[in-house]
Amino acid sequence: MKNHKYFWPLLLILLFVSALAYLPLVGSLGYIKDDWFLIYDAHSQGAGFFHEIYRIDRPARAYVMQFIYSVFGDWVLFYHLAAYLYRFIAAVAFFWALVKTWPRRMEAGFVAALFFLLYPGFLSQVNPIDYQAQLLSLCLALVSIALTIQAIQTKTLVPRIVYTILSILLGLAYLPLVEYFIGFEALRLVFIVQPLIPKKGHSFKALLASALRLWLPFLTIPAVFLVWRLFFFETERRATDVSLQLGQLFSSPLTGLGWLLVLAEDSLKAIFLAWAIPVYQLAFDLRLRDLLTGLGISAVAIVLTLAGLWWLARKPNPAGQAENESDWRIQFLVIGTLVVLAGLLPVVMVNRHADFGDYSRYLLASAAGAAMVATGLIGLLEHRHVRTILISLLVLSATLTHYSNAVQVALETHNRRDFWWQVSWRIPALETGTTLVAEYPVGAIQEDYFVWGPANLIYQPQKQTQIPLEIKIPAAVLTDENVLRVLRGKGTETQLRRGNNVVRDYGNVLVLTQASAGSCVRAINGEFPELSEKDQQRILLVAPKSKIENVLAEGKSPTPPIELFGPEPAHGWCYYYQKAALARQLGDWKQVAALGEKALAEGYYPSDKIEWMPFLQAYVALGQPEKLRRFVSILGESPFIQKQVCATLSAGISDPELFAYIQESFCK
Repeated sequence: MKNHKYFWPLLLILLFVSALAYLPLVGSLGYIKDDWFLIYDAHSQGAGFFHEIYRIDRPARAYVMQFIYSVFGDWVLFYHLAAYLYRFIAAVAFFWALVKTWPRRMEAGFVAALFFLLYPGFLSQVNPIDYQAQLLSLCLALVSIALTIQAIQTKTLVPRIVYTILSILLGLAYLPLVEYFIGFEALRLVFIVQPLIPKKGHSFKALLASALRLWLPFLTIPAVFLVWRLFFFETERRATDVSLQLGQLFSSPLTGLGWLLVLAEDSLKAIFLAWAIPVYQLAFDLRLRDLLTGLGISAVAIVLTLAGLWWLARKPNPAGQAENESDWRIQFLVIGTLVVLAGLLPVVMVNRHADFGDYSRYLLASAAGAAMVATGLIGLLEHRHVRTILISLLVLSATLTHYSNAVQVALETHNRRDFWWQVSWRIPALETGTTLVAEYPVGAIQEDYFVWGPANLIYQPQKQTQIPLEIKIPAAVLTDENVLRVLRGKGTETQLRRGNNVVRDYGNVLVLTQASAGSCVRAINGEFPELSEKDQQRILLVAPKSKIENVLAEGKSPTPPIELFGPEPAHGWCYYYQKAALARQLGDWKQVAALGEKALAEGYYPSDKIEWMPFLQAYVALGQPEKLRRFVSILGESPFIQKQVCATLSAGISDPELFAYIQESFCK
């Protein structure tokens, strides 16, 4: 490239800025959301099980994930780094394509590539396994498009054929991974057509003929994919059944109108709202320290961006180029808008709606177009300083969004690891068939495998011979309907999903709850439920139905795999609490009391008053009421806790003096 003197330094700036956005907390990010069932299946059954997971809708993903898991195993850091690498390579290819198409507008190409790389509308970068295939597909798509441009602009026959073949092969590889990325073919087409438009003396017919001649080899990419998808592959999932979704359009004309409205709404989200809403939702919930850190990182990213713009300002702008760039800004606006619409249309046609939560993945297909629109709009401004300020603000928004998103996931990762390490300290084994009902203090439990995934990785990781797998420790999400099922105390529910067969028994549940990030996990005994003032109301409702006998107290506690759950936390208060709760279940009251005294001697205290309960019971069982005195005033500050202490300590007391003391101290 003639612009290589400026191109390569700008790539370094893209690398450093994106690293600031995505990598500061990468070592603290673990598995979240759908990652849990994927990693359980692969960990327990081997990489080949991905074929069972994806056979119903995207079988090509299985080959990709089988290879990636065979290389990375359970180590989450490698998945995060790979996801970042895919994103960066995609941005480099996009930058390269823009510069090849508009060689005199390298500044615009750099800004658009930067916006694409940092695009804040896509927030699922932090899902390391679940989005491996999606981000790889993005990378393959953009590299394929860049090779298309290179093929068209190459005059020598053999290299042109090589570039064309590579472009087609990569194109045929990316679509089976994410079928709704087919909108990228619109980006390929506009990159082919755009250089043809400025040629003077060419009629529309000649332009169309030239475009078709150049596009024809690459038309095989969507053509081959659509023929396979529509006529040969039979999907078992409604959301990815194209024929079924299109059938709705023909059966009801109003469906098309609804699609248009959703398309317009999602386009506004992709182009404009993505730069404002995510940063508002995420950054303003940060602790002051994290917010200041995020602002500092963003400031460095802005400085690097401005350095790149300054470097480009020194670049001479030679005349005599063959292209007509009389108004590249309008071209960016028009092309970008078309690419946004093309990226979102396949999503809308399967009745999906993009948002800035779990469905932010649908905005990724339109990120390149949104970046071009933003660049074109900024380019319309006459004053250079105003343009610089707007570019800086968008870099600030994007960088702060991704850092804030990572902070949230890092907190969730820390909590999940802490939660399940505590469970492993407390529970040596779980009865097969126990339905877990859990409450995490950080992050919502949206699907049952957010709980049964880690539980089975710890307690039932062995390989099974049958397909579908039997999830031996199922879980239930506490929806309104499931709360009623648990309260009724009977009924089962079977769910078969992606090779995992889950049978929930609502009459055989074990409640695990952690009221706050600083408190301890409690395995609830329904006969005498120990509840915190901070517990969710649904936990309070179902706690009496929890069967502590599902906790098999004999035997050695398991060790969660370090690569999945991180290293074992320091043995603070919660370690002693969990071991005391286990000793209480075994009836070893001396051990309970000894653990409590050791914890206090080492300077550990509970953050939740309900965690004193095992030790209070031990003092009563050992006939040491004098040790209860120090807790009278502490527990008296919480009538809710005090009432539970009264009921639990009073149960089964045969000594009238001790009973009277408990009544006088804790039951008034």
